[in-house]
Amino acid sequence: MNFLQLAFDESLLAVGISRPNPAVGAVVVKDGIVVGKGRTQRPGNAHAEVMALRDAGENARGAAIFVTLEPCCHYGRTPPCTKAIIEAGIAEVYFAHADPNPLVRGKSRKILEEAGIKVFEGLEACEKAVAEESWDDVCGDEGCKVLSGPVDPAASRAESRAESRMLFHEIERFFEAYDYFVRNKATFVEIKSAVSQEGVIGTLLADGSRAPLKITAQGANCWNHELRAMSDAVLVGAGTLLADNPGLDVRFARGNNPVKILWAGHRTFSAPEIAGLRFFDCTDASADSRLVFSCVEQPNIQGIEVILLPHATFAENWKEMLANLACRGMHRLMVEPGARLAAALFECGGWNRLDLWQSSDAAVDRSLESSGLSGIPYPELPHGVVARESFMIGPDVLTVYEKS
Repeated sequence: MNFLQLAFDESLLAVGISRPNPAVGAVVVKDGIVVGKGRTQRPGNAHAEVMALRDAGENARGAAIFVTLEPCCHYGRTPPCTKAIIEAGIAEVYFAHADPNPLVRGKSRKILEEAGIKVFEGLEACEKAVAEESWDDVCGDEGCKVLSGPVDPAASRAESRAESRMLFHEIERFFEAYDYFVRNKATFVEIKSAVSQEGVIGTLLADGSRAPLKITAQGANCWNHELRAMSDAVLVGAGTLLADNPGLDVRFARGNNPVKILWAGHRTFSAPEIAGLRFFDCTDASADSRLVFSCVEQPNIQGIEVILLPHATFAENWKEMLANLACRGMHRLMVEPGARLAAALFECGGWNRLDLWQSSDAAVDRSLESSGLSGIPYPELPHGVVARESFMIGPDVLTVYEKS
């Protein structure tokens, strides 16, 4: 068990609640036991560290606190977390990610160390956050020691370091949108797409409309839902909404549902269409959990905010929308586009990362061919993109692209 993993799990439950503040998680540990946990509350309320310290109470004295982000050390809408940590009598602080905010970065560590507190950060913190498991924790009885055979300490430590590195990179990836927001005052745009072995993204019906095409397996789907849980909002275009009728919620991961955004473009939605689309069903959610950006009036959309885009070009309107989201304090926008929206984004450059899944299962293309229907090809990637990493989950390969 890694205590920073527990803190990271807490942080995911703060996404969408804490903005414009970063979603942070914290746990307080004493004698190897978690005695307090917390996550950042709504702006003006307690940060993760304070929530965890409150939860721990007197047990915080002499304990360690594990935090996903460097504790704040300045007065804003709330007092500094470093002050609360010192007053609680914490002995050790472990934080995974350095805050890019110049009011905080590096200063918190100095304040805490001057107060006599040991501080560990980054990868070192993740490696030291691993709980030491006793035989009783692992086996539960004396006989298990014999049945399990000898344990190789070197192999165990190597495995632990590998898991700690993975956690560190996961937390770094989580906060990169916050880093981008702080440095650029702009929302980080991450595109997620999936194509078949032959590069097909969807099915074209005889009447010219689009039908969904199941491409990825469950492992990739779980990864995609983890990205949704990390995102402030998820956006689809009108074509994808009509063809797939997606729920756009988080089902296969821990976390909150993102704000759902429709890029309506120049399409006016009719009352019958609205009645049949899950996007417009606010029965189980507040209307402010949805936004519509449109180039035309939408007289049939009721109870959901519609933002009219005034410009003549896609690029100008997309920039206008991103400025609107930044003003709302949104750090990461996940885009799940169809072929047309993806092509428009590639042309205008209004994105930061592309997560492109490709199935290695030829059955997807064979089923399309046997049906006699045409596939919709994914647009050609823009010139100059760089593949940063690639890995496989089940039959699907994920390649992560960024602009050079």
